[in-house]
Amino acid sequence: MELEDEAGLVARLLSGDSCAMEQLAHSYRGFISSIFNRQPQLKPDDIEELYQRFLFHIWEDGYRRLRPWKGTRSLRAYLGVVARNLARDYRRERRRNSCEEICHDVMEAPAESMPMVDSGRSEIVRRGLGDLSVRDRELIHRRYFREESYREIAEALGITVNHVGVALLRAENRLKVALEKHRDDL
Repeated sequence: MELEDEAGLVARLLSGDSCAMEQLAHSYRGFISSIFNRQPQLKPDDIEELYQRFLFHIWEDGYRRLRPWKGTRSLRAYLGVVARNLARDYRRERRRNSCEEICHDVMEAPAESMPMVDSGRSEIVRRGLGDLSVRDRELIHRRYFREESYREIAEALGITVNHVGVALLRAENRLKVALEKHRDDL
């Protein structure tokens, strides 16, 4: 689509032409879907959900997200930025929800499910884990409670295998400090 056609499409959208939204959805579906397909850790169902969110995202608040586009660059490029930002936010949302579930599981886990501690120290471990960030708890949980490999952790968190080692070491050091603090409390 040429810039003149894109400008006309955006003008029609902003004026409330309902057919214009159908044209935008039809014209850019393949392009937007290809952006979502290239995002790490997204499944086909996620891609379809994201595409629907994208259309709603464009439509909401009277096409508020289209108003900044001034026609100085292609609408395709502009929509690509919107789509990538939406995908990033979606991945963060999914990861945050996953982390919250994991943290809840760690904090509610019975002592016998903590393979690296005996039942006498489980309360200290629980308190120490409670002092950690969500990310640190997730790393500890995946490595020691689920016994996942560095590769599995890397894939789940969207980081490199090498970074898992560094992040896990830092999380373990922060846990040691927290455990020392809570050992004195009991």
